[in-house]
Amino acid sequence: MNIVREETELHVTTPDEPGIFGRVLGTLANAGINLRAYCVISKDGKGHFYLVTADNEKAESALRALGYKIRISKVITVEVADRIGVGAEIGALLGGAVIDIKYSYGSSAGSGRTLLVFKTSNNKKALKTLQ
Repeated sequence: MNIVREETELHVTTPDEPGIFGRVLGTLANAGINLRAYCVISKDGKGHFYLVTADNEKAESALRALGYKIRISKVITVEVADRIGVGAEIGALLGGAVIDIKYSYGSSAGSGRTLLVFKTSNNKKALKTLQ
């Protein structure tokens, strides 16, 4: 059974410097905030953290206190069985519905379930397509 939701993602922009990964994730850990999914990249001299947390309000407050810029956007999360080809199937469904995937990330710990995150051109249609 797939669990499909529209959720809020925090896009945190930080300096790109040694230790920033530990600082951002440590700030969340110290505030007691569970990370459900994250993607971190370095681009144009900045760190970019894409975060889906169990408590985005609390996470936003903790990270803003450090002076980081935060943008909030809606994403689609899909919790699926961890099996070969599941990402391709979701991609085909979204493509067939003419929905562009702006970016996606996800992870599996090999325990049978995977959480995938999608930023799309039409989240409302993506949600309906994947439910």
